Parts: sequence; structure tokens; C-alpha cells
Amino acid sequence: MTTERRNLARPAEVRAEGETVTMRGYAYRFNELSHNLGGFRERIMPGAGIDSLRANDVFATFNHDVNNVLGRASSGTLRTGEDAEGGWYEIDLPNTTVGRDLAELLKRGDVRGSSFTFRVNQDGQRRAANDDSETGLPVREITRMDVVELGPVLNPAYPTTDAGLSRSIALAIGLEGTPSESRDALPTHPMRALVRALYERSGK
Repeated sequence: MTTERRNLARPAEVRAEGETVTMRGYAYRFNELSHNLGGFRERIMPGAGIDSLRANDVFATFNHDVNNVLGRASSGTLRTGEDAEGGWYEIDLPNTTVGRDLAELLKRGDVRGSSFTFRVNQDGQRRAANDDSETGLPVREITRMDVVELGPVLNPAYPTTDAGLSRSIALAIGLEGTPSESRDALPTHPMRALVRALYERSGK
């Protein structure tokens, strides 16, 4: 399965109880369309990540840097779940340089969003019945995904390298740089059928 990453532009909350500083945010929200991901848009459906949030030893980082670990499910310093709005997380920030600096940046409003890293489960995606009415782009709906990491990020909007993301997916399933007449001979990939349709629709 291809690992993917998404960012959400929604401010996180931070509060202090005694010596513990806790932050809370949403890693993803349900039923909201992403920006253009290089020829298609994306929507996460309710319940898509709940099984993995319950089963996985999800960990939290700042800016997806494993050197900036903030919490972990197995240690009880990271709590996650889904509600009617989306996938939420709550971290007891560590008393480290990164933790203290992040708390201050959150209070100041310098850090304004969250992000998560995931893999789409087999049969966990589908093409929406209707294309996006605003842009005409096809819409990929994620119904089941494996969330492995999440946390606050400095740049909350979807990255300007959206096209690079779609190219990395295409490369992983053997579409990028492959002559169209040779693509049918490529090995089957769980994402290939859907992403191929989206990729070719974008005219790449």
C-alpha cells in the first residue's frame, strides 16, 4: 500500500492542567473535499480510520519529524478517536524543548494546523458517483484507511506540490513514465484501477 499524507487547516487547542500541557486537534474531517491533488479531489468518509486508531500504536510528531516525537498511543500520551466531525487527537506535550516550544507556538497562533499519514486499505476507496461540481475533477472517496502517524504542522494548507503527490502515487503503481500501450502489462496494484482512471482523466 502506498503511504500518503494530508494536511488540515484547522487551529489546534492547547490547555494547561497543573504541570501537564495538552493540545487537541483534528487530523482529518469527514465529507470535506480536498484541494486539487494533481487531477482529482478527495473526500474522507465517516468511520474511515476508526479501526486503525483503535488497533494501531499511532504516534504523534511535530511536522512529521520522527526526531520531534510528541506522544504515542501505547504510552497513553496520545489519545485518538473519531466523532461526528472527523478524526481527533489529544497529546500530553512532553517537557522537552520541542514540547515547550510547540506549546508556545500554539498559544501564539504560529502553528495552525494538523496533518496525518495513512495508507488506504484494500477495497478502501471508490470513485464518487459524481465529479466535483466546482472544478469538474473526479472525486476519490476513502472509506477505510490505516492511520499510522499524525500531529501539528507549521503549514496547514495542502502543499503546493500537489501534483508531485499525484505523480508519486502514479509512480508507485507503475503509471508515471510508462507508455500508455504498455500499462496494461504492469502488475496489479490495489490502488491501480482507481488512481489510473483519475490520473489519465487529468491528462498526465
